[in-house]
Formats: sequence, structure tokens, C-alpha cells
Amino acid sequence: MEAIAMSTSLNNTGVTERQLVTFRLGEDEFGTDIMDVKEIIRVPVITKVPNAPDYVEGACNLRGDILPIIDGRTKFNLERKEKDENSRVLVIDVEGKATGIIVDKVSEVMRVSTADIEEAPQIVKNVDSDFLDGVVKLDNGQRLVMLLDVVKALIVNNTEKELKTGHAERMKNNGASVSGSEDASIDEEQLVTFLLDQEEYAIEIMMVKEIIRVPQIVKVPNCEAYIEGVLSLRDNLLPIINLRTYFGMVHTEINDRNRILVVDMGSFAAGIMVDKVSEVLRIPKNSIQPPMKFLTQSEEQLKGIAKLNNGNRMIFILEPSKLISADAIDGIIGNDATHEQNADGQNSERQILEEEQLVTFKIDQEEYGIKIDNVQEINRMTAVTKIPNAPCYIEGIVNLRGNIIPALDLRRLFKLSEKQLSDATRIIIADFNGKRTGIIVDSVSEVLRFEKKLIETPTEILSSGVDNDYIEGVGKLDGGKRMILILNIGKVLSFS
Repeated sequence: MEAIAMSTSLNNTGVTERQLVTFRLGEDEFGTDIMDVKEIIRVPVITKVPNAPDYVEGACNLRGDILPIIDGRTKFNLERKEKDENSRVLVIDVEGKATGIIVDKVSEVMRVSTADIEEAPQIVKNVDSDFLDGVVKLDNGQRLVMLLDVVKALIVNNTEKELKTGHAERMKNNGASVSGSEDASIDEEQLVTFLLDQEEYAIEIMMVKEIIRVPQIVKVPNCEAYIEGVLSLRDNLLPIINLRTYFGMVHTEINDRNRILVVDMGSFAAGIMVDKVSEVLRIPKNSIQPPMKFLTQSEEQLKGIAKLNNGNRMIFILEPSKLISADAIDGIIGNDATHEQNADGQNSERQILEEEQLVTFKIDQEEYGIKIDNVQEINRMTAVTKIPNAPCYIEGIVNLRGNIIPALDLRRLFKLSEKQLSDATRIIIADFNGKRTGIIVDSVSEVLRFEKKLIETPTEILSSGVDNDYIEGVGKLDGGKRMILILNIGKVLSFS
């Protein structure tokens, strides 16, 4: 990213001169005080932000910090234009926070005499006169440069104190992680991450009840376009929100990669349909920063932005309870159904006791499950360091945020044929008796709840050919058409 750092000194020119950065938007030339411009950069890779005002282009990584980007043309009611090699981003200091504004072209850095600056007229073509400091007349009036108070143009009615207070309140309300030490739960956030139109989003795992494949959904007439319909999940009606439609993205057909996250929306549960679930991820809380107010029209829906890999990876963390109101749900499934979802605590506890919750995954064509209590997180495949003279089923060791853990290849343990790693390969971080182990699997299917009465004792010989000692039960779903082999994690990890 090419950048030009700007001087922060007027070199003792006094008050008779101003030093300006001049630039073009459309046919007009503007200038802004050099003291407000931190630097000038080429237009970087920009990550789109859901439900953003039309003038917000998105956000980018600027040396590890998140930089919101405003499209200057749209901000000042000019026709949008494709960015080209002349386009630049002015990085502006707005109340101590950097904000970028895209301009068509940067002309020069120049000094002008205050005597050449006239008051801005009441009506100025294309630009709100509230943002104008005046007009500079150059070359005997042949060249006019409109002085733009770019900080005022970009400022939001939101003080630094409000930002900090809101962030502190959000951090206060964050739930502890599912597993791990007490210190880790304070310092880390555990997220379920997923993709929408190539951008990465997340919801706190404490709000995600389960993750399921997309079943048959019943359409509901006369409701919002983003309501895909309803489905029956364990005798409760579950409204389904199509997040692509909700965020105004291009419609795509439902495919095998789509998943539904069953999410606690506050006073009710709803299903959120996403393009693809990526992983279950633990990140340090200090890597999450609150969103700037103008990044989204309904900023409460965006809980924060996680910066990973030195800022090269950004994840938008959603606040599910702000996506849709309970009143809207009542209109779709009725008050009775909503009350059923919010039955008293005793009913909820009894339901949990009668259910099994598993992380399911595939090895070859067979589907396996691990009890969610034993799963700390699910990650993309990472670099593995080989260990000499290790058992053949030990792939090596991996570095998990400074902790070295063994990586177990289930294919080798089960004496199955080798398979090349792919984008679908995942490593499940399992915890048994306080010891963590990475389990390499072909792909992760979903997080699933079903009744314990559907689990049977494994037969003497399983069709998968896997040693019976490794299996503690078989979940028979969909009337026996789908079987999940539930691993005895103690036996699988007995080497440790």
C-alpha cells in the first residue's frame, strides 16, 4: 500500500498563510487543511460492511488498525465512479480516530494566502455548504478551490466517551466461553464464524444453540422478504432469517454448504441462514474493537470487529438480538409459539438432560460425532510440525496461541486410506481430563441436538470397519436413514 505521510507542521508560516492538500471530486477542486490529513494512500482492498449507509465504502486494514472508508462522491451527492489508478484515500483524523475518504485524484500540496480566501456563497454546486470554509481564488480568479472542512464532513454525533462507554458495556455483557480456564474465559471470546458473500462474520458461541443443515422450510405469506419461512424443530416453530437477503446481498440458490445457526435472539430463538460455517474460534478480547457509528445504519447490529493476523483478517461480530424484534416474530409464528420457546427454566433444563449435543464431522463417507462438552474449538487446518518416531496416527504438533498440542489423524487411527488435505479439512481441539488434542477430520458437518433415546449401543461389527472400542453409541436420525457414530473420546485419546 503506497502511502504519503503528511507533515504536521506549518513551518512557522503564521496566520497569513494556510497549507492545503488539494484534490478533485467530479469536475470540482477542493482543498483541506494539511493538519487534518494524516496521510494519503492508494485505494486498498476494502471489506464491505452490512447495512452501511450508501456513502460508506467499507473498512480496510491500515497497519493493523481498522480504517473505515467513505466514498467522497457519494458523501457529497455526486454520481458514483469506478476507482482507477488516480483514485486516492485521504486518511483524516476525526476526533482522534482515523477515517478514510476516497477522492478522484490528489492534485498537490500548496500554500495559499488568507487574503485569497473568500467566504463561501450560500449555494454551492454539488456540495453541502455547511462543510465549506471558503473559496480560494487563484490565477486571477481563473482557478477556484473550495475549502472543505473534511473533519466536519466526516464527524459523527458520537463522542469518544460514548464509544468507550458503549464498548465497556458490551464487554461487561459478554458471556464466558464454553470451556477452558476461568482466566481464559475472561481474556478470550469464543465465536462461531461464517461466510456471507466472501465476507466473514461471527456470533458469540454462547448465543448459538446448534448448527443444522437446511431442511424443508415452509414459506410464510405477507412477511418481510428476509424471512425465508419457518421450520419445525423438536415441535417448536423456528423462524428462518436469510442473512443474505437481510443485508441486501445478491440472492443465491440454497446449496449443500448453506447452514442454519439456531440462535438465542434474546426473548426467542430463530434460525439464521448463512452461506457457509467456517470454524469455532477463540480470539483475545483485546483484538475486538467497537464499530464506529457511521459504519452501519443500525450500529447496534454490529457488536464489534475482530482484527486477526495483524489486521489482515477482519471478522464482523453480530448482535443477534438487534436483527429482528420479538413483535415481528409474533406476527410470523404467533404469540403461543413464542411463549412455547420461552417455557419456564425447569422445562428447559429437562429438555437439555434428555438431549445429546454433538459436533458432527465426516471421515470418508461415514459421519461421526463428539460430545460438545469435549470440544473446545474448531479451526481450519494449520501448520503441523512432524515428530520423529511418533506413532503413525500422530501427525505432529501444532501451536495453538502459544500452547503446543498433539495432532491426531483419525484416518490413520482408524486404518483408513490417506487423503489429501483440502479447504474443508478441519482440526477439532478436543479436551479430555484437562488435556487438549487436535483431531484432524475431513470436514465438519454441524453442531446437532437430538434426543438421547435415539442413541443405540453399537453393534459388534460396524459397517465403517472402525474398531468398536472407539464407538460409544450410534445416533439414528431421520427414521434410521442417517447414522452418526459417537466417539468414545477417552478411548480415541488414550495415547495421551
